[in-house]
Amino acid sequence: MITLSFDDKQISIPQSWSDIRLGDYERWFQIEPKDRLEQIQLIANVCSIDVELLLKNPTQIFDTIVDIVKFVFEEYRGEALNRIEVDGITYTVSFTEELTLAEWVDMESVFESDSESRLSDILSILCRPIGESYDSKISEGRKELFSNLSMNNALPLLAFFLRQKERFQNVSNLYSEVKEQADRYLLLTRNFVENGDGTKSLPIWQRIRFYFLMKSLKKQLSKCSDFSYIV
Repeated sequence: MITLSFDDKQISIPQSWSDIRLGDYERWFQIEPKDRLEQIQLIANVCSIDVELLLKNPTQIFDTIVDIVKFVFEEYRGEALNRIEVDGITYTVSFTEELTLAEWVDMESVFESDSESRLSDILSILCRPIGESYDSKISEGRKELFSNLSMNNALPLLAFFLRQKERFQNVSNLYSEVKEQADRYLLLTRNFVENGDGTKSLPIWQRIRFYFLMKSLKKQLSKCSDFSYIV
């Protein structure tokens, strides 16, 4: 942090990614600034000061601060890593054919939400100790852990994930098709059971289509592991 003194006040300004928490970054950049005033408000948020303090001082002060924090607006060009150590525990990004359907469901739910902590939420789902099975309750409890990561530690993980996002999107689209078919299958099953006809009365094409969609999904998921981990 760099400390600036002006107007009888001292403010601490982040000078590197290590000075910024992931949770703060998510909150600051939830909405892209559309005009000059919103840009000034963003800089005030980054410095944890009242925007009026900037507005009431010479533009040179604002320009000096912007020059210090300009790194937050630049594209990350560092390394991409699939693991991180926190409090002596090594967490790795889970992106193999062992990824469960529950993980795909929870990730898609995060993408579709308007949560201010989507990056932290995604890491809490994908990042866990080696050998640990996915548990949504444990994942929920780790959101704060990842939200408190400094950005210099979070960015390599996010870069690794984003490089695989296209793979995820392809499988996610297939999952949506499977889910739609599964919902129809469940509805038909319920209707037949309620009518006393049993599941044998289900149209054969429904069962065949669902079977092959699941086989296709498994095949696509296995492709997601067809890359080298970056360590």
